[in-house]
Amino acid sequence: MKTIKTFFSILLIAITVSCSSDDGDGNPIPTPTPVKTAKFEITGNFTGHIFVVYNNNVTGNTTETVTSLPWSKTIEYPDNVMGIGISGNAVMQNPGVAGQTASLKIYYDNNVVRQSNKIADVNGTFSFESLAFVFP
Repeated sequence: MKTIKTFFSILLIAITVSCSSDDGDGNPIPTPTPVKTAKFEITGNFTGHIFVVYNNNVTGNTTETVTSLPWSKTIEYPDNVMGIGISGNAVMQNPGVAGQTASLKIYYDNNVVRQSNKIADVNGTFSFESLAFVFP
């Protein structure tokens, strides 16, 4: 009988220790809930490639080569993100045609909050101004 009591005492201690609440129990630490949504967009008749750099709030800045228009990227940001930005330029190795147009926009609450319009030069290239937006 004493052996059974000892066994159950050890079992009870093992269960108690293994069920303690700590941060290492396999549950991931929750991340902030996205509460702000913004959209980056490039439209126009430009047929070349466009290299863009934007803030994606996951790895900081993301680079991407846009090979056809229209292009857009919608990103959800947590409440602690204060501002975002984007910039881009035509890729020299894959230019468009002189006179073609491209428009870079940032949308917030379905409204255009920043915009840059460009016309390709004689080389079929252009550079957007860097656009930044601070959330209200």
